[in-house]
Amino acid sequence: MKSILLCEGQSDAILISYYLNRVKGWTFYGKKDKRKNIIPIRNKENEEANWYVLRDDLLVIWGIGGKDNFKYAIEQVLKINKVANKEDVFNKIIVLRDRDNFENDIDILNELNNYFNGVNLENNQWKEKLFVNESQETISVNILPIIIPFDKKGALETFILDAICEMGEEESYIVNKSKEFISIFNLENYLNTQRLKVKGELAVTLGTMFPQKTFTPIDSMLRNIDWEEYRTIQDGFRKLEEI
Repeated sequence: MKSILLCEGQSDAILISYYLNRVKGWTFYGKKDKRKNIIPIRNKENEEANWYVLRDDLLVIWGIGGKDNFKYAIEQVLKINKVANKEDVFNKIIVLRDRDNFENDIDILNELNNYFNGVNLENNQWKEKLFVNESQETISVNILPIIIPFDKKGALETFILDAICEMGEEESYIVNKSKEFISIFNLENYLNTQRLKVKGELAVTLGTMFPQKTFTPIDSMLRNIDWEEYRTIQDGFRKLEEI
């Protein structure tokens, strides 16, 4: 079986791949395989698609380079399924979406419903949809939208910061002080959007927790935290264990 997970950015893809490796055993699929070339990436600087394997199953995690690219990415996945043989389609499609300011679940789900040509999606619930491919075969595809955080506005970074707060008083103190520090900036060229400020909060938090790794990639810092042990991560990503 093949599955695909669409998320907004590369840091999202890193955390999700790490989580799925720890809880399910998905491992990076580094072999040369023509199937790996079917993901139509447009911007290699902002997008990333990596394949993972678990026994006979394959999973691709595609960091699509921002929420404005979900329409394109979903259309491309449906196009792949349209021309693929029944055994080569993506049977499971997962969409991991941030809940940014001024957005609500209903609007986000309605938008995704339109991209999938009508599915009646619900947050964190699998929904089945039948498609007919070019060979006139009926294909069953299960679609899972995950809009995070579940209980507030924010992004994946907000989700991660909440999980860090669960570690203890010191970690919670670092997160709160990092938020206070970032909140004082009102700059034209830096941290000039709410989304960038949230990323700044996470960067300051991780830089404080792991100062010896400040000049290493952020995924190195993320891998130092046992995310799968924390309630916020467990509750948010539990459905991913069904891939």
